[in-house]
Amino acid sequence: MHRTLKKDGVFLFNIEHPVFTAGINQDWIYNADGTPACWPIDEYYKPGLRHTRFLGCDVIKHHHTLTQILMGLINAGFELEVVEEVTPPQNMLHLPGFIDELRRPMMLLVKAVKRD
Repeated sequence: MHRTLKKDGVFLFNIEHPVFTAGINQDWIYNADGTPACWPIDEYYKPGLRHTRFLGCDVIKHHHTLTQILMGLINAGFELEVVEEVTPPQNMLHLPGFIDELRRPMMLLVKAVKRD
């Protein structure tokens, strides 16, 4: 991306947060009453493929740590302008499941700029 952008070009992306992709089966562990108890993480520091289910389909995802993602951008020559662990807006917290999205980051938003 860095090579293809002009000076001051913006690379903006939104990806699943590494805490999310390191989750075991990428699902909560549930209490006996069916409410989410916790979000389990395993092998966070081991990058690579993760096999999971998404919308009823088998999906292969690539897990990377936050350090790998951000330092990869910096080492490629990008200047980081925004790094945000996205949360749902307050006006959506009443919707089913949304309050639990405040318990662990699901998405990562990054704005990086080519300055040289």
